[in-house]
Amino acid sequence: MKFLIVHNRYSRSGGEEGVVEFQRRLLERRGHSVVVYERAYDEVRRWRFGRFAALFSALYNRRAVGEVRRIVRRERPDVAIVHNLFPVVSGAVLPVLKRGGVRVLMTLHNYRLVCPIGLFYTRGEICERCGFAFGREWNCLRRRCEGSWAGSFGFSLRGWWSRRRGYFSKSVDRFLALSAFQREVVSRYTGIPVERFAVVPNAVDPAEMPVPTREALEARRRYVAYVGRLSAEKGIDLLFETARLLPAVEFRVAGEAAEGYRLPEVPENVRLMGKLDRQQLADLYAGAVGAVVTSRWYEGFPLTVVEAMYYGVPVAVPELAGMPEMVDRGRCGAIYAPGSAKELAEVVRGWVDEPQRAAELGAGGRERVLTCYGPEAYYRALIENATDGV
Repeated sequence: MKFLIVHNRYSRSGGEEGVVEFQRRLLERRGHSVVVYERAYDEVRRWRFGRFAALFSALYNRRAVGEVRRIVRRERPDVAIVHNLFPVVSGAVLPVLKRGGVRVLMTLHNYRLVCPIGLFYTRGEICERCGFAFGREWNCLRRRCEGSWAGSFGFSLRGWWSRRRGYFSKSVDRFLALSAFQREVVSRYTGIPVERFAVVPNAVDPAEMPVPTREALEARRRYVAYVGRLSAEKGIDLLFETARLLPAVEFRVAGEAAEGYRLPEVPENVRLMGKLDRQQLADLYAGAVGAVVTSRWYEGFPLTVVEAMYYGVPVAVPELAGMPEMVDRGRCGAIYAPGSAKELAEVVRGWVDEPQRAAELGAGGRERVLTCYGPEAYYRALIENATDGV
């Protein structure tokens, strides 16, 4: 089969770019042809009117529409896998794909089909107003969810425009949700039948996962690991509060503070390690008794959870969105009440006091990754949705 992957890169490479590259390599290794059409947010900085022009390109980008039309005519792809489209590509390319006889799959990295900023999180709390409240997308402007009036207007406008034009509801054959939770909530608020959604979690390739060094494996210091962005929605304050409840336990934090975020006072038993490379992360996981996720928002499918599980580390996640699904409802980790430092501290204390039990949970997590979140399972799900109806 021939695949076309469409993606608008962000200004900073992140999880979505990793998934795009993973898909490309996976399909090519299985003998499929892959054409990639990528644009980048950085292009906006070179435009004459910059972000003002991006407002209109997010609604309809003539160049992107023409380029995608030529690719369809020249390459004749069987299937298109669409990722992010804003602000450069625009949803206007979707009808072009549909009219060209291409089966369209769309990977849902976030909740942007409902929430203009894609997070269901604003002003320090979970927010679903654009799903059910009067005015829908314009709640983003009313509450200034993007941070500025101009930015919030742009996000509201492109969300409203895409919905009114039916770009997604009419032109996408199958939406690839990262979790059953995401499938249900996006289907409910968009009105798109749930049958048009499939649950296709992200995956990791064991062949590309570094082997921990001997020193890391032998050290086994039994600290608690946190890997991710340091920001309000990631619940760094909750992590620090948990650490204060467990002064005898060391917490190692890998990641950088989000732009403009002021880090709370760091407890003495928390070690900030900054951004780590893949080998350093493998070594971090190798010595950890457990890993924690402290997010306050509806995380889509944090790969840090899967990576920790791959290295045999149990993970504690909040009862939010699809995260409990990832740890098999606690069979290979733990689930705690969102925002509860007390419950999270109890989980961590149990792992430290009973390392053998933590190791057993970790072993179950590794098995789950190899069975459910590996390249074979991902490839089967991708091809199944690519060929359904073709």
